[in-house]
Amino acid sequence: MDVASVFYNVAANSSQQTTMEIDFSRELTLQYESETVLITLLNRIQSQPTATHVFKFAVDRQPPRVSTATAVAASNVGATQALIVADGEYFVEGDMIEVPDTNNDGTHTNQLYVVSKSGDTLTVRAYDPATYGCTAVDEGAVVTRISTATPEGGDGVSPSGSLPNVYEQYVQQFEDYFRVTNIQEKNRQYTGPERSRLRNLKRHKHAIDQEWAAIYARKVQDSTSTNSPRRQMGGLLQQLTTNVLTYGASLDSDELGGFMTDIHAPRYSGGQKRMVLASADLMTQVQKLAMSGLRYSSKDTTWGPRIMETQWGDKVWEWIESPALTAHSPGEGLVIHPRFIKKRPFLNTTYKMNVQNPKSLAVEDGFVSVWGFEVRLEEAMGRIKMS
Repeated sequence: MDVASVFYNVAANSSQQTTMEIDFSRELTLQYESETVLITLLNRIQSQPTATHVFKFAVDRQPPRVSTATAVAASNVGATQALIVADGEYFVEGDMIEVPDTNNDGTHTNQLYVVSKSGDTLTVRAYDPATYGCTAVDEGAVVTRISTATPEGGDGVSPSGSLPNVYEQYVQQFEDYFRVTNIQEKNRQYTGPERSRLRNLKRHKHAIDQEWAAIYARKVQDSTSTNSPRRQMGGLLQQLTTNVLTYGASLDSDELGGFMTDIHAPRYSGGQKRMVLASADLMTQVQKLAMSGLRYSSKDTTWGPRIMETQWGDKVWEWIESPALTAHSPGEGLVIHPRFIKKRPFLNTTYKMNVQNPKSLAVEDGFVSVWGFEVRLEEAMGRIKMS
């Protein structure tokens, strides 16, 4: 859509007020895709509006199948032993688990039955107590939950999952206005072209402010003003905490390859493609890895952001240069999956035009956006940063 067809000029009339209720969210980023890469993407993703300034959503997780254990000695045939694991919450009575067999001589088993659980302590015995004793466990050994077994004649086992985690997010308000005097002798300098220029400056600022907030804002509620508390949403950086790759002065190909494997873990895969909002410094680091087996190609864009595509095995990542990260977080990148991020609008982005205020002797134009940022399944995403 051409800017002129949206932001047209209307003569100021002190006897009436006009408010245009069209959703201008997409128009905000027209011509500024290179500067607002995240907001441009969010404005093109369908999302359900939120009903209040605070919205909640529940996210359940598949419990991890692995944990680590502290060292224990082997036990005799039929005996039980205490096995302390790092994540006891993901195990329940009746689980069949497997631990590496340190003896590997046929006198011990590496598959154990969880008799009971207390916190992080699992009471286990050999899965076949008549034949084998329990294996010795090395410090830090990996414990894998193979399956959950139900005894014959039993009425089921305790659930291994818990209630879904409920996340609470805040909706944030963005406003940008400009005013011109409506005194006739002063108003002549604010002709149509001049007001169009001022309006476009505010449109630009409104989009840039949202871009930075969507990345860096920290969720907080200021209730000091009880009548109208100020709520601020959480940005992408605050919500991406699961997968973090920290590298030194330069990014190593093995570091990036291992990180890509973590991001595409089977239970959280979401497919083999990702988008990476990256600073210019990080994109330069990735380009240097082309000699280490990383397939690299530039994508042609017309007046849009700088995009390059890399392929490591069957994993394809699109790296998009983010001016906000370049300016504020050099060397960093945010790996995202568009399916799991949403912009939750509270109100349509409105453009208010020719709002008359007799007391201030001014004609006001401006943009108002009220929305919150939602991230789901953060395990499918991640963050790259310099140490």
